[in-house]
Amino acid sequence: MKNYRKQLELVGFDEAMKQAVSEARTPQQAKVLQRRVEKAFEILTEDPQDAEMAFLHSGLCQTCLPHSRPANNHDVWTRTSGRFTLMVQPGVFRSDTRDVGNQIVTSKGSTDYVGVPYGPKARLILIYLQSEGLKSRVVSLGATQTAFMRSLGLSITGGVRGSINAVKEQTLRLTRCQFVLQYTQVGPNGEEHTQMTDARITDGLDFWKSSSGEWNGVVELNQKFHENLLEHAVPLDKRGIAHLVGNSLGLDLYTFFAYRLPKLNKPLELSWSQLQGQVGAEMKQHRQLGARIREILPDVMAAYPEANVEVTPRGLLLKSSPCVVPRTQVRGVSVVDGKILT
Repeated sequence: MKNYRKQLELVGFDEAMKQAVSEARTPQQAKVLQRRVEKAFEILTEDPQDAEMAFLHSGLCQTCLPHSRPANNHDVWTRTSGRFTLMVQPGVFRSDTRDVGNQIVTSKGSTDYVGVPYGPKARLILIYLQSEGLKSRVVSLGATQTAFMRSLGLSITGGVRGSINAVKEQTLRLTRCQFVLQYTQVGPNGEEHTQMTDARITDGLDFWKSSSGEWNGVVELNQKFHENLLEHAVPLDKRGIAHLVGNSLGLDLYTFFAYRLPKLNKPLELSWSQLQGQVGAEMKQHRQLGARIREILPDVMAAYPEANVEVTPRGLLLKSSPCVVPRTQVRGVSVVDGKILT
């Protein structure tokens, strides 16, 4: 697996770009390889500005949401990472339209589960809500719908299956669901202590849209979650997130590395089986997950070029790495060596 930091230190930016072209089999692949070098160089040489900072709760960095649409809208989603377990329970919603499978069904005032949030857009909205939530517990979704979409780094497309509709759906799913955070500690004598916390990320969604297309969206974070977020927010770099914007597994690996790597005191090897429990989601075969991670990892490493990660026959070898955000001051919050100081 290519280490972009070492490559750039060894040969410099211009030579690294030339090597990307020489390694490519097609012009299109050359552009992909060069974009990785450019992104890694940008992140390594320029600290993120205030507007380029993002945050995510450490518990949500350790586990993941579904990558694709769940089979139905009422099942509870469960993921486990070591001693931490995340359970997501879908909420209910009453509307004249509801989502059934891959079709929007119109009915008269139907009430149904909205389903668990899924895919890259749900992850981007989660990061947006928590990043803005560090400034204020009441989060605006932007002056216009277009502005909100752009703040997520998404292209704007209309229609039933367009990005606008998809973002509205994922926002609704996120604001209506309940998260159960379960953590088990093992004492010196082997005794187990399990803590379970029921947490809504938001207390509500206030959404207004006129017939002329004007809109206003406001989300209020749950007070208990907001207080917990201030204590457990993991700093991220929006430039790295933008590089992975349409890739849910890439975003999961990026946020997991951002949380885990700076905390390591010694190398840690995670098997494909362990990774499947954390970020594998719907992938049932270890071989399938391993192949997918190998495919995605170069983009993750470009987004987090300081990450010290190696692929082994059994899984991934993680080594202590500098934080995504080593030292900065943003939004009145001090971030020193990846830790938020209030």
